[in-house]
Amino acid sequence: MILSRQLRPFVPALILAALPLHHATAQTGPMVGTVKTTDARFLYRPGAVDKNLRLTVLNAASQVVGSSDATSPAADDHVAKFHVTGLSAATRYTYRLEDITGGTAVPIAGPEDGLKFSTPLSTGTKGVVTAAFASCANATAEPVWQRMGLLGIDQLFLMGDTPYIDTADLASIRTKHRAFLETPFMASLIRSTPTASVWDDHDFGLNNGNGVSFAAGKPNTRRGFVEYRAHEQFGTGTEGVYHKLDLGVMEVFLLDPRWFSETGPSPVDPAKRTGFGPAQWQWLLDALAASRAPFKVLAMGEIWQDKKNSETDDQFTYWFERDALLNFIRDRKIPGVVLLGGDIHVSRHLIHRQRLGYDLHDFITSPAHTSVIPSLDVPHPDLEWSSQQPRQFLTLTADTRANPAVLTARYLLHDGTVQREVVIPYDQLTPKAGTGLGKDLRAWWNFDGDLENESVLGARMHASAVNGATVIADGGLRGGAVEFMRSASQYLVVGRSALDDNSAGHSVSLWCRPASLPAHGSAERHFLLESTLGGTVSNAAAYTLSLGFQPADDPAKINLELHTQNIQASTTVGATPFAVAHGPFPCVLDRSLFTGRWAHVVMTYDSTHLRLYVDGAEVAAHLLPQQGPASENGGLVLGGHRAGTGRNYDGRLDEVAIWSRVLAPAEITALHHGGSPEALPVEVSAADNEDGTSKD
Repeated sequence: MILSRQLRPFVPALILAALPLHHATAQTGPMVGTVKTTDARFLYRPGAVDKNLRLTVLNAASQVVGSSDATSPAADDHVAKFHVTGLSAATRYTYRLEDITGGTAVPIAGPEDGLKFSTPLSTGTKGVVTAAFASCANATAEPVWQRMGLLGIDQLFLMGDTPYIDTADLASIRTKHRAFLETPFMASLIRSTPTASVWDDHDFGLNNGNGVSFAAGKPNTRRGFVEYRAHEQFGTGTEGVYHKLDLGVMEVFLLDPRWFSETGPSPVDPAKRTGFGPAQWQWLLDALAASRAPFKVLAMGEIWQDKKNSETDDQFTYWFERDALLNFIRDRKIPGVVLLGGDIHVSRHLIHRQRLGYDLHDFITSPAHTSVIPSLDVPHPDLEWSSQQPRQFLTLTADTRANPAVLTARYLLHDGTVQREVVIPYDQLTPKAGTGLGKDLRAWWNFDGDLENESVLGARMHASAVNGATVIADGGLRGGAVEFMRSASQYLVVGRSALDDNSAGHSVSLWCRPASLPAHGSAERHFLLESTLGGTVSNAAAYTLSLGFQPADDPAKINLELHTQNIQASTTVGATPFAVAHGPFPCVLDRSLFTGRWAHVVMTYDSTHLRLYVDGAEVAAHLLPQQGPASENGGLVLGGHRAGTGRNYDGRLDEVAIWSRVLAPAEITALHHGGSPEALPVEVSAADNEDGTSKD
């Protein structure tokens, strides 16, 4: 369920004050970092001075549970790190800081200054957790931190450009980290809220930077990041900053697409340059397979889709790793996964329908500061909502007390306005699959009385008639069919794509009974179908799917012609992937096959070949000059080409279907069924998986 709410203020129970600490002028922190069920990490900088310090954790009865001593050496910019063990899950604690340099403990700050935290739930127990995510922040983001404090969030995730560093100078890096953490409401928030971070390009050190373009500077930016974050893990220990945090009912994987990018061959395809790097890639696969949290958040500073500008810092640049990761999740039947990104100074919500055997929600939250970039709010076939507002953040609330468990995403403004609320029951994030020809069936129009889609994608793929295209009752093979009059430029339009982003394999099946074919010797073209770019008709090239008739040299023949587009990775560091058009691919057939009879046509795409089948038999196999997954498309025209009018089909279509996989020859024979097609199976059922079930 998705609710959009405008101007609905969140009314807090408490008003948070940004509380100063004793002698706070030169201090940074304390900051609560990684908190697990039995231990917690903290940092504190007492100023530009070496100190011996002690951090002590207290229970509800103010009894000492554990303590940790640390120093603040100049080599670490005087940042002291503490690690306290012996804690219990789902428990509230307070803590105090003391200066023990002189041998006698001198209080610095304590519970009266808001020093508190809670440990997370154990995995498998029932409960509720709310985490807040923010990216792109500077001093103007203070109202966001204030609002988070009012909400009483359980966990804070800083998702990159938090702060803006943009230098390789270590002294400047350290100064900027301190300034970011010392703003009043941020300082108040991090002393009582476990905080975890990952970087994006500006805190990595260079706008649009990657592991090669900022190779000389990244050791210093990593050093500053490590000094001013209290994480359990920083990448491999010497490279990168990736890590994860298990909150019991939700596990968050904080990914680093910067450090390793472009530095070597991809673990997925050695012919391409890596985004994640081999070590992070294997860590992520292993961690995902081992996770037993019901909800799993794959989070990074970049976005998972194409920014559609000249920059390369998005996961479209490394689509081969992104898609291999999503395929791993799908093939392993891992439930409960959502995506999260930041970076682009607008917030967005996309739903990649059935990408994992269930809908894949893709959340983008940005900016926390006041600078918005409307030009990055670009079209995408899976875009559901966007917001071009300043001072935004996102909360994810995982609640396993309900049955089924529920994940709720809220896009908030700093004043508490809930812009959008997305409620996702756990059973909508569990893999389901069809059987036989129902497996990976993404669209099916049987035209039995209407233009509705019968597949699992439902109303998303309903068609609309343009210029009077008509459903003819009992005019088809099993019932109705849709009829087009070329003279009236009639066609159907479908506003969404049935395929995954950059589909590596798909199939289209249809039955056609032309009333006329392009006249011999003419320049006529009669398109059966063609995909569109943005879900509306236009001449913009997005013909991932393209199938139509045109005259052949022989008057007794007709050319059933295919076109397609796919994407190619650039071999140049820092260059974006690009689309390549392929075709025309001719297939000359007897006109009699399409005259006065129903003909069955299937085309398949497997990233290497385009194949064409007529009446169950393969009639053409076209090798693609450049091989790769299909380029993005946003919708479909049936009975015409991508511009809608001008090259329209004349006659009837029936039983049009699209799969997100390549049909086998035996399946195509069965689909033809001797010229008498049967109804396709559309039911899906839960696939076996090891989910994160919750104990009572």
